[in-house]
Amino acid sequence: MTGRPEPPAPDDPVDALLDLLAGLEPALAREALLAAVNRAAARPDGHRRLAQAIVSQPDLLTGQGARAETPSVLRLIDALAEAGARAVVVPSCPRCGRGKQLGPPIEGVRLCHGCGPKARAVACGRCGKIRPTARRNDNGQPLCQNCWHQDPRSWKPCVSCGNNRRIAAVTEAGPVCQSCRPGHDLPCSFCGSTSSRVGISRAIGKPVCERCRKRWIVCSNCGTGAMLKGGTLDEPLCARCLNPDPTFWKRCAVCQTTWQLSTAECARCSLDRKLTELFTSPAGATPRELDQLREALVQADRPDSVDTWLTRPGVSTTLRELASGHRRLSHELIDTMPAGLTLKLLRSMLVTAGALPDRDERLTALQGWIDQTIAARTVPEHHRILHGYAVWHHLRRLRGRLNSQPVSHQQARNVRQHVTAAAAVLDWLEARELTLATCTQAHLDLWLTDHTQSHRDRSANFVRWAVVHRHAFRLTAPSTRWHAPSGPLDQDRRWDDARRLLHDETCPTADRAAGLLIILYAQKLTDITALTINHVHQRDGHTFLYLGSRPIALPTPLDDLVNELVAIRKPRGGGVLNPESAWLFPGRWSERPLTEGALARRLHELGLNPRQDRNTALFALAAELPAAILAKTLGINIKGAIQWQKIAAGDWSTYAADLSQRPRT
Repeated sequence: MTGRPEPPAPDDPVDALLDLLAGLEPALAREALLAAVNRAAARPDGHRRLAQAIVSQPDLLTGQGARAETPSVLRLIDALAEAGARAVVVPSCPRCGRGKQLGPPIEGVRLCHGCGPKARAVACGRCGKIRPTARRNDNGQPLCQNCWHQDPRSWKPCVSCGNNRRIAAVTEAGPVCQSCRPGHDLPCSFCGSTSSRVGISRAIGKPVCERCRKRWIVCSNCGTGAMLKGGTLDEPLCARCLNPDPTFWKRCAVCQTTWQLSTAECARCSLDRKLTELFTSPAGATPRELDQLREALVQADRPDSVDTWLTRPGVSTTLRELASGHRRLSHELIDTMPAGLTLKLLRSMLVTAGALPDRDERLTALQGWIDQTIAARTVPEHHRILHGYAVWHHLRRLRGRLNSQPVSHQQARNVRQHVTAAAAVLDWLEARELTLATCTQAHLDLWLTDHTQSHRDRSANFVRWAVVHRHAFRLTAPSTRWHAPSGPLDQDRRWDDARRLLHDETCPTADRAAGLLIILYAQKLTDITALTINHVHQRDGHTFLYLGSRPIALPTPLDDLVNELVAIRKPRGGGVLNPESAWLFPGRWSERPLTEGALARRLHELGLNPRQDRNTALFALAAELPAAILAKTLGINIKGAIQWQKIAAGDWSTYAADLSQRPRT
């Protein structure tokens, strides 16, 4: 048909359709609307079916087109969109969210050609998995694509090697196997790879591989997180910065804000839909705590990382179990579930999102381990004694020292070693039908000299405690005292390492700062990992660090390193939720500091020996500073400072008298 479209006949239902379209798209002329109707359905009966379908369901034009019974509705939507319609929404696939052409309806919903076979998937007659049917066997049972490819009946001779194999591609010469399949001719314009599917990007007109099409970046121009659209991997660009023309880009069909090349769901909307499905209980409700987690995950810096995390084994199952609604979500509920890395990460995300209160997980784990160790004792008297030693002696003292700080790795390790040593002594006595009350010094000496027994050194503390609390009598256990540092104290190497860390920019900033705090200020690993942003203060253009009760003015460039740690406090390993941490040296998760063991390994990789370097620094500082100043400045115990001063032979006996005679200003 050529020329101007013919107007509808009187009382034609197309009039009602045109009136509806005119109210929806007032900017389009009636002739343009009639032309779009004629493109969607050429015959009068097609016009009537199209008009009846849309007039009865106007929302088909504004996002619900996938539920259209007649395909002419989809053709009308495409014609209106090409004519410049604004209110009309091209429907995306309800299953995958992509803006692809929709096929025949399946249970009243039209899906794309990729999702249609998946919706019709049945159990494979060979592997039993629910997959789309590719072929049927001799008995008429369905076979999935994988099983059909493994069936020799699907193989053909390769025109290149001549072997009868599974066909990977069909070239001009004929079918070829995977080994003979020709490679891609066009490398990706971003990464240069030819290993994945490469297509021409409509945004830049250059070849882009599938991996780079899904790559999430931080735009080098505006600093926002978005999908990679242009630029380079070193200086990537988002859609808005690549082409600021709003008419060039389409919008996400859900949020109508994300600029992209199709109307498919954007990464955040797709993630929001998946999380809503996971967090909705069978009763149709979503627990408040999981709703908070959903909001935090959708707004994460990397929604693609969250999407990848959801596909890991056990993640979806765990989330559905928490969303079942049988019990209120709490730390206690998570404690009853099988332990694992997935559950540990999920608990961390719930705390970060504010859905669960913060809890000292290391202290909780220590308490649980102590309870198990005590419960393993079969003798009631030993059960009671170990409970008093572990709970009322060690745990009570540990809580008193925490001062609202989390338990460090070394503190928990020290308690475990002492409790393990006490349990070993009790087990040794039980094997010989003895108790602490009947144990003699000869029995104790036999235990202390038995080299096959572990934790003999730590058991002395338990024996002395038992004697004080009248669980044992007339027993004496030797104590180990520290007299002097072991190993060489090399001051020349100390300053060489300090110069290297101050000026070597190839080393990580956190490792350089930690190493310098050891070399210059004799800090222990436990004290370094416990530093937070509250220990750093800015005053008169200088950076001060509180290691003890008195601040230390940091020299350049150490102050720049510490300020950089304050500015960027992201966990080194990254994660699904990756907020800024209050710790200067954050661990794997933002709410926990780096462990002493992990920091020690990183410093050893730089050629440092933390214990030896600290002893060398403390020896030099003790020879130059009074014990009182040393203790207040570095945050060490005054008794330890006095002992180090004696070792370093620093004579500060008249310091207090000299200080009292100074004129006051």
